[in-house]
Formats: sequence, structure tokens, C-alpha cells
Amino acid sequence: MKKVKVNLQIKGELLHLCNDCYNKMMSDELNVNLEQVIESFTLVDGRGISRTFYVERRVYPIGFYFEAVENIEFGYKFAVHGELEGSQQEMISRLIEKTRKGIAEQYIETDVFSGGQAYQNMKNDQIVGVIEYNEASDDEPLVIIDGKPYTWEEVGKMVTAFEGFQIKLKMYDITDDVE
Repeated sequence: MKKVKVNLQIKGELLHLCNDCYNKMMSDELNVNLEQVIESFTLVDGRGISRTFYVERRVYPIGFYFEAVENIEFGYKFAVHGELEGSQQEMISRLIEKTRKGIAEQYIETDVFSGGQAYQNMKNDQIVGVIEYNEASDDEPLVIIDGKPYTWEEVGKMVTAFEGFQIKLKMYDITDDVE
């Protein structure tokens, strides 16, 4: 599991802490108990593929933040947050359920033209994904859909099939539920 590092500035001094050390420091400062929580879980997606997620917890003055990150580069990512007084086990349950729902539906399918050339298109005229930084291009993000990275150009090719249609593009925080 990749260990997350936290950079924190206190009284002008920059501290580099591991996530566990940061959480311990914050829980002591905020007088919050860190419950024992799972480190990972595995679920099966809508295609029958088994996917493993690592769980990261962060303690902030405004509450807990839990994130499930798939164990592959540019895989699925889901997050929830909750109050400091809330049950961390319930937050983990919400995270697992959100992940289960998020991987159940597939948004991209591959079809083949009559000439044999493969192409990708959006199932049900929609996509849901996460925008990530693209190291290959500062000007274009990667869009993670179905646990796979797509360039902005690849997404654009899928969208061209809808020429003349209306579009609604709405951004959601990673902790929001996308319905």
C-alpha cells in the first residue's frame, strides 16, 4: 500500500508527516478517538472484475475524511466525510457502499464498426468519472471512467457522436453522491 505523506506548516515550519503520524497528531490535538478501521477491501465490478481498494483516513478540525483508492494507477477513487463525533465504522460502511454503487455501472463500451475497427462510446448517453492531473499534458486532464484513464481527446471523440445534442456538464466534490 502506498503510504500517504502530509505536508503541514506550523508556526512557519514545514513538517513532512506520514498519514498515520498526522492523524495521531490531529486526534491528540482535537481529543478524538481513532477507531480501528479496515485498511483495504475488495469488491466485484459490473463486469465481474475483482477490484481492491486501500482506505485512507484523515482527521481534520471539521471532521473525518475517508478515501477508497483502487490499487492500480488511475483506478477508481471514492470518498466520504463525516463529523468528528460520528461513527467511523459507519463512515467506512458508507464508503464501501458508495464504492459498490460506483463500480456497478459501466459507462464506456467498446463496439466494432462493420469494417472491423473498434471504437468506444458512452453507454446510456452519460459518463461519470474523476478528473486527474495528466503528466503528459499540463493543458488537458485525464478523466478516469470505469477505473481506466481517458485523455480529454478520447472523451471528445466519444462526445462527437452526439453532435447537435444538448449537454449539461456538472462538477461534484469527490465526497458527493452522483446520482
